[in-house]
Amino acid sequence: MLEGKLDEAELTPAERGLMEYVELVTKAAYRSTHEDVQRLRDLGWKEDQIAEAVYITAMFAFFNRVADAFGVPPQDYLGTGKVTP
Repeated sequence: MLEGKLDEAELTPAERGLMEYVELVTKAAYRSTHEDVQRLRDLGWKEDQIAEAVYITAMFAFFNRVADAFGVPPQDYLGTGKVTP
């Protein structure tokens, strides 16, 4: 999962659905629809859990953009030895 390979990760259908949704929010939040959110509800996610996933995704995007704007160098937080700009 750390490499973004969801097909190889051992996720439940609910977890996979949430990961797919936060990917959508990350890449093109304006494309999120009522149907996308309803799918998460149908997978068992509650309103507050969906909202929290959106908030966390948006916060990471915000912090990454601020760090990029100020030239903060990437960190190797996962210990992979791979730091890509």
